[in-house]
Amino acid sequence: MKKIWTSCVRCAPLAMALALGACQSPPPAGPAQAAVSSLSPQQVAVLREYGFEQVDEGWELQMAGKLLFDFNADKLAADQRAAVERMARSLFSVGIERLRVEGHTDDLGGDAYNDRLSLRRAQAVAQVLTEAGIPQAHIAVHGYGRSRPLPPSSIQGSRKENRRVAIIVPVS
Repeated sequence: MKKIWTSCVRCAPLAMALALGACQSPPPAGPAQAAVSSLSPQQVAVLREYGFEQVDEGWELQMAGKLLFDFNADKLAADQRAAVERMARSLFSVGIERLRVEGHTDDLGGDAYNDRLSLRRAQAVAQVLTEAGIPQAHIAVHGYGRSRPLPPSSIQGSRKENRRVAIIVPVS
């Protein structure tokens, strides 16, 4: 009997720790986890289908490689326009209708000029989104000029990658 009692006394701290551990609440969800939980599985599937990636402020689509602009240009090519229209209709069909559109430029030219050019690029994409069904009042448009480069423009060939538009699905 003494042997059993000694074993119980030795195991008691372990049993207590396990019991208390089971009572702990899970850690709070980080911003990225909250972004997933506030969207339906169908919405998340559409976002992933179009290449959106989860970030702290929601879901972001960097249009680099998909929607780049020529030097000093703010017009969409026909194939780019069609791609943005398809994406907008798909987003709208699953109830995603609040977007932020951010225009960017490379590091050539003055800051004031690049700020205006990046805004015109974002407006060009926002116009297509609106024509495809996203309410204009639900689209926030920003031009960041050269202030937020993806790769530094000093890297060979990276200037073109910074002539882009990013689309963000904010999650609140």
